[in-house]
Amino acid sequence: MRFGRMEKRFDSNLYSRMVDKVEELSGKTISDKERLLLTQGADEIDLVRSGLEETMVTSFQQIWNTFESRPQTNSLRNAAFVVALEKISNDYANLGIFP
Repeated sequence: MRFGRMEKRFDSNLYSRMVDKVEELSGKTISDKERLLLTQGADEIDLVRSGLEETMVTSFQQIWNTFESRPQTNSLRNAAFVVALEKISNDYANLGIFP
């Protein structure tokens, strides 16, 4: 099954139930066009973009923390290099390449 297909259906059903409940509680109905807009789940591209955004935010936070905690990294570019080299070093250590 393609990535995201089950999540899209789950989200769509959840949103549909929420819209139904809002209509029931408010006593008003919404048009079919609005219902479709509100109840469609995330497409695969939405999931990919969301994952990319999360990766970028996390990476920037790591770079920023390194930049602030190490005065010798006088630029964000140098901090990014430090973070990258630390990740490579950790991977090599975990693989047992370097003692």
